[in-house]
Amino acid sequence: MMDYLKRMPFTIVFIDQKGRTYQDSSEALNRYIERHPMAVPRLHQPHFAAKILEMAAHSCGMRVVRRLPDSRVKRELYYVVRNTMFQSEEAMWAFINNPDNLNIVR
Repeated sequence: MMDYLKRMPFTIVFIDQKGRTYQDSSEALNRYIERHPMAVPRLHQPHFAAKILEMAAHSCGMRVVRRLPDSRVKRELYYVVRNTMFQSEEAMWAFINNPDNLNIVR
């Protein structure tokens, strides 16, 4: 299976208790994109890729959270988060903004 997520013009970070590796977490998203071959040639376009990623994540019980660059992270990150991972938005953002977790994605 082709890895369509690597064609997207931004960095994707998974927060997923089901997938232990990038391949585990990205498999269902790549299958979703594979079922929509007309979308593949446009995956290099930032807005289009973000929308396809959101639709794929939603169909897989996940959601996409965009984190803009700031003084701690130099590039835009798109987190794909399993819906059951956090009890609240505050807990999710606390995890994302934790300096230890930011160092992992740098």
